[in-house]
Amino acid sequence: MFKVEKNNTKIGKYLADIIEQKYDSRRAFCRAYIRATGEEPTNETINNMSNRLMQIAKGNKAIQTYDLPYFTELLGISCEQILSAGECSAPLTNRVTNYSIACSKDQKEWEKYINREDKLILNSDEYCKTVLDYALEFGNYEFIKYLMDNKYIWFDSRKDQDYIQTFGAGTSIERRQIGSVDYGLQGKLHEEDELRINLISLACDNNDIQMLNALRARENPQLYFRAHYLSGQHPDFDGCYNERMVKHIAESDELVLNYFTDSFEIRDNVRYKDGSSRTHTFMFPYISKLLDQLIIKKSLFAETALKKALNYNKRTYKKLCELILSVKNDEYYSAEYMKDMWIKTCEQDLEFFDNGDIIMFRAFYSTMTAQKHIDGIITNVPHVTKEPSSPILKYLTEELNESYLEIVNLKEHLEEL
Repeated sequence: MFKVEKNNTKIGKYLADIIEQKYDSRRAFCRAYIRATGEEPTNETINNMSNRLMQIAKGNKAIQTYDLPYFTELLGISCEQILSAGECSAPLTNRVTNYSIACSKDQKEWEKYINREDKLILNSDEYCKTVLDYALEFGNYEFIKYLMDNKYIWFDSRKDQDYIQTFGAGTSIERRQIGSVDYGLQGKLHEEDELRINLISLACDNNDIQMLNALRARENPQLYFRAHYLSGQHPDFDGCYNERMVKHIAESDELVLNYFTDSFEIRDNVRYKDGSSRTHTFMFPYISKLLDQLIIKKSLFAETALKKALNYNKRTYKKLCELILSVKNDEYYSAEYMKDMWIKTCEQDLEFFDNGDIIMFRAFYSTMTAQKHIDGIITNVPHVTKEPSSPILKYLTEELNESYLEIVNLKEHLEEL
């Protein structure tokens, strides 16, 4: 027998998360719900259902009995899962499967499944889901931590050369030596970053900084092979954006929010002629989206986050000006006829990319012409699009956006330096 969750807010949040995972928007779910009842959606019926769903998600209204058949069918979950807010995920069969193990809290069952000769744990089931897919869906954090603590799986190989699509995620559970079988789990870990992203949301819900560090939660694998100022490419942050993850972060406590709003360094994987090992400083690739969410949710942490972002932009602008002035003041440009050439050189080296709000001063052309080596810089620049109601937050958002534009438009104002 399962325990019915009496707190409607918990049930509402659980349903909102599942809908967000499976549908492009809540309105898309509402259209599917209305069609499932045998009706054709109209603007009026969609709006009515959207309003009712919003009240359910907030916990102001309870889900009704007549909703259950449609919600279970459309979301692929059971009535028990809905009424227990995801706490009860008991399988309907005694057959041991990825689903049943992902529901289990028994370490002995986990070990027995891991050590099975048929290696079911390494394979996807008939729904193309691995045991990790189900564990994340059910929020079985203990099981995932058990796999990681015992080195059965990892999300970071600690090898920079592996950091391309993922951070070199993998498993130590050995495949059977009979052709190309037992590759489902390894394939998802190694080739897709989705499992790590979903686990970040779960780690935020559990306020687990140690896990977030193990997942490199603030980082994106592309930072390591595209984020250097000699690169002809830059990271595709927009293509990797996960709105659900950012919303989970925004709802976290101060410890987690401090983690995601602190800057961090990454190692440059380029081999430079001088043998130097360089680092680059970034903020969370989706810091601007996170700031917007904090403003929307009227988070008490919004002021701290905005101040951090503003200080980061100020430091970035100062560094850019120092680098540009080192070119301007170089002896190579001291002759009267060369005085304006430094501007053209810096214009070639200074680039801004909307995707990820990345500013880059490559120092490629500058170093070619100058009499000395000049370092470059690549980083991201936070800003906000939402307007807060609080006077202090309004002031901070205005200051932040001004600092953002000052960096973005720097190329147009080089002669003023």
